[in-house]
Amino acid sequence: MFIGRKKEIALLNAFYEGDHSKVACITGSLGMGKSTLLREFAKDKSSLYFCCYETTGQHEIALLAQAVGLKKANNLETVLDKITTMAKKEKLLIILDQYPNFAKAESDFGKILFTYYTEQWKDLSVKLILCGDGFLTMEKFVYGKKSIWSKSLDEHLTLKGMSFMETKEFFPGASAEDAALYFGISGGIPGHITRMQGLAPKDAAREIFEVTPGKAALLPEQVMATELRELSYYNCILTAMAQGMNRVNQLSAEVNKPKDVVVPYLNALMSIGIVTKETPITEETNRKKTRYSIVNSNTAFWYRYLVPHMDLCATGQWDKLWDEVIAPDLDNFMQQVFICISREYIEGMSQKGQMPFTIERSGNWWVNDDEAGTTEGFDIVSVGSSDGKSATIFTLCFYEDRIIEVAELKWMIDMTRQMHREGDIYYVVCAKDGFHENVETVASTIKNIILVTLKDEMAI
Repeated sequence: MFIGRKKEIALLNAFYEGDHSKVACITGSLGMGKSTLLREFAKDKSSLYFCCYETTGQHEIALLAQAVGLKKANNLETVLDKITTMAKKEKLLIILDQYPNFAKAESDFGKILFTYYTEQWKDLSVKLILCGDGFLTMEKFVYGKKSIWSKSLDEHLTLKGMSFMETKEFFPGASAEDAALYFGISGGIPGHITRMQGLAPKDAAREIFEVTPGKAALLPEQVMATELRELSYYNCILTAMAQGMNRVNQLSAEVNKPKDVVVPYLNALMSIGIVTKETPITEETNRKKTRYSIVNSNTAFWYRYLVPHMDLCATGQWDKLWDEVIAPDLDNFMQQVFICISREYIEGMSQKGQMPFTIERSGNWWVNDDEAGTTEGFDIVSVGSSDGKSATIFTLCFYEDRIIEVAELKWMIDMTRQMHREGDIYYVVCAKDGFHENVETVASTIKNIILVTLKDEMAI
């Protein structure tokens, strides 16, 4: 049964509408479920699905010819003429999965296909989808400025990890805390999620992370190796980031390289979707308050626990690794995961009209303590509107084995005064284990304070 990706299916359905030709680009790293999504999308349509093979040009032609029902083809034009005949009879969906393999098989293959799309197929109802794993190769051959396809693209969809709401559907009956763990450990990556089903969190993590021969190549290092060369400094930077170092000066000191050397490494990691750069939501041009973070929690888990303890992982001492290293630190790791879950919940409830505000965009806000090398601020800051007036929503998240006291609420309100925001102010506090009765009393009295538990987030 196909689960999730409702937004992506809706977007592809919109792309498929109409009787004129269209071309789309689908990108996403290994394991994101691109092929599964496209096969699901194509199953009730007249379609040609071809997974391009990394081979010679003539062999590629032979494989494609077989896919369209030709016994033999001496050139690519013969195959494309056959596809043209098919498209004249009915709307035709054409999916070229792993398209860079097709473009690299022969230097003029991409040009020939583009010519057919823009000339022979321009008045036909052809919906062409070019799909691939590698961001850098897809940029080169499809969506980059120098690509012949770039100005013709009608849609560019990048598949990322599934949301918490989608991920938890794969684990019916799981407790809220276990569901959050499955999401955090998998990063919402379908290739991991399907292997984790039916396993307890500890065993699920072992299934996807334990280094043994013959397992699918979906470990973060293996995925990066398809895009980047010489991973040594990338691995070092990501290990430091997984331990909480998020500023260039910290990373520069950790890898013993100047800042102007570290930044290009970070830019390369951003170009393939591994790392993201952020500034406070109200200071988006303030370069002094720039920080970096790992995008996917699955990658963060690998570099936080497995890389620093590769000796235990490689020698099969998983129980020791989990019991002595991972389990005692899980709440710290899950803090960032909980922030992602909470943001998804708050924005989702806002879209449904079940919050007293409407969110337009979300980020966060912090102040730096340069002497201590730390930051202090909110986990989520959203801006939007409420009853026609501007509104700012401040959120703190606590993934801790304790109930939240009034002191945290007071600190939150005091901190907001540093931002000097106009309009309505709302305070959202998210907690794994709930709130002291005094906090609940305050929230019931002051209507701009909203309390959310992990169970609440699990319930929608």
